[in-house]
Amino acid sequence: FQIIKDTRTHIFSSHHTIPVLKIKANSRYSKMRSIAAIMSIIMVLTEFQETVAFSISHTTGSKSRWSPTYNMAVEAEDSATAVVADPFDAYVPGEQKEWVSKDLVVGTGETVKKGDVLTMAYKGQLMSGSKKVFDEGTFSFKLGEGKVIPGWDLGLVGMQVGGKRVLKIPPNFAYGERGAGDVIPANADLQFDCELVEIIGSGAMAEAKMQVDNIASRFFTPKGAIVAALLIASNFIPKDLSLGDLMRLGQ
Repeated sequence: FQIIKDTRTHIFSSHHTIPVLKIKANSRYSKMRSIAAIMSIIMVLTEFQETVAFSISHTTGSKSRWSPTYNMAVEAEDSATAVVADPFDAYVPGEQKEWVSKDLVVGTGETVKKGDVLTMAYKGQLMSGSKKVFDEGTFSFKLGEGKVIPGWDLGLVGMQVGGKRVLKIPPNFAYGERGAGDVIPANADLQFDCELVEIIGSGAMAEAKMQVDNIASRFFTPKGAIVAALLIASNFIPKDLSLGDLMRLGQ
């Protein structure tokens, strides 16, 4: 045989320049012997490929790119090491359709469920624009009956007494296109810092206590105290007295 080295073509990949060996059969040899010789060379090259691949995989600690399962292995490794973004941290106002929550403190008391009457301390804030705090205080209500926005009815389930949770709520789970007066604009994303103060209970007695608590909480503000004082004073002022009579009483 006449061995011809062809440096113009290579095998395996562009990273490895192993020359292809071509066989030119002289006329005095049979075709069968030519085929046998070619097969022998292929076997030698195959063994060489496997040896290099084995060396690379043990040197780098990874699978060889020549392995038929290389791509599958790489995809599996990438999938296993991929970092999934936290939906709470990835929340973008104006783009989200689902509410998200994050517990800052996990309480140690009872766990709230749908139908419970509870007392919640909260602070509400716009997530875009001025990002102003539009409301804060303490409020008692029955969970899961539409007494509050859907983001609260759904997002507060599972809290424990003493727990603190932050809710990020898109418009479709808050006040939607209508907004809330001049305080909350239309299509506003809202953030609430919530603390579960108490689970009052369930049933008629719990709902009665809820009403009392809500009335009392309104009078614990300076404006509420003035209204309460006027209401109390009205019980001691004779109804037949005119404004002029009241002014003379003060002289």
